[in-house]
Amino acid sequence: MLEYWYRERRTLVDFRRGPLGPYFDGFAAYLKARGYTSSPAHGILSKCCQFNAFLIERGISRCREVPHAFAEPFLEAYHGPALAVGSQYVPSGGTRRALNHLFAYLIQERGLKRPKARRIIKPYTWILEPYLRYLERERQLSARNITYIHRPLLERFLDGLASKACRAQFKKLKPTVVESCVRVHFRTSTAHPGTLATVLRAFFRYCADRRYARADFSGLIPTMRRYHHTALPKGMEDNALEAMLRAIPTDTELGARDYAILVLMMAYGMRGISVAELLLNDIDWAHSRIRVRAQKGGKEVMLPLLEPVGEAIVRYLKHRRAGTPFREVFLSVCAPFRPLSAQAISPLVQRRLKNAGVKTPGSGARTLRHSWAIRALAHDSPIKSIADVLGHRYIDTTFIYAKADLNSLREVALPWPGKR
Repeated sequence: MLEYWYRERRTLVDFRRGPLGPYFDGFAAYLKARGYTSSPAHGILSKCCQFNAFLIERGISRCREVPHAFAEPFLEAYHGPALAVGSQYVPSGGTRRALNHLFAYLIQERGLKRPKARRIIKPYTWILEPYLRYLERERQLSARNITYIHRPLLERFLDGLASKACRAQFKKLKPTVVESCVRVHFRTSTAHPGTLATVLRAFFRYCADRRYARADFSGLIPTMRRYHHTALPKGMEDNALEAMLRAIPTDTELGARDYAILVLMMAYGMRGISVAELLLNDIDWAHSRIRVRAQKGGKEVMLPLLEPVGEAIVRYLKHRRAGTPFREVFLSVCAPFRPLSAQAISPLVQRRLKNAGVKTPGSGARTLRHSWAIRALAHDSPIKSIADVLGHRYIDTTFIYAKADLNSLREVALPWPGKR
């Protein structure tokens, strides 16, 4: 398969020698199957060939003898010493990514063993890991919630306890020590105080229930006053949305994809995750309907497929790469081709707004959703209909948009009292 990328016999011979030689034909086919074009594929293969020569120089004769740790000496020899911390340009970045592709292929073909993750034992590992498993299995929290909220917040707090977080010392903790650590943590943490309070309070209750602490310290966590629906939803003017769409060239795969995504969100107020998870099977062309799957405890919705939305999706599907095994509608336009993640939608919206010269605070996927709801209220749509389209299970969730309905607010506004 190397002949697909290279023609010179001397180059092919250079690839097929050494410990990685028997795997390069398969690796070339691996890159081709993932849609890599000539330039990026040549870049990856050439760097991996250099790595193979590096292994030959060090007397490595079999692929099984290649440790993952050899990557770092090779990067230093290939690029020289690393730049200072904080530098934006990292020359070794492309080479490191090429080696990651190679290692992934070798592990897949069992030419290389998967490296064992090194477990880092900290003074508080004995209590943190069982607690996180408890959150997953008994509290049924999502893996994302645990990974990105509970774990980092608790690690920072327990790091502040230092040696007092070990099993023997934790049992002896006094309320004054815990209260002092909590105050420091609230003062230095960048997390939202309400979230931080919730996480720490649940953790201390768990410790008290399991008798890991001498008392329930959850009462030491300050109470955060929260007001329901205090924030005002931020929307965008119609002319800003239209300017964003006009600035997108729809004759390319990237432009057609982004245009279809934005039209979908503007037409139905869809969440970014709903757009990312939209499947080809969710579009019922025969009956002109589109299914929006349930998110965040809401409900699934079947909506009429509007003509502009259908045209935008069809335009993109004509550009969409054929032969991919994915059923998701929207894919990345660069290899390796895969479905867009939910995290990619908001940056996409922000990028398109910036390209159109539109400046608006808090721009992102949520802003388009708010814009749709505010626009629907301005056109006298019933709040129940808006809740149904947005997929809200409870209509109370939808009432936050009533604060942005200026026409209705003007009708109930009291006259300003004059001077007596």
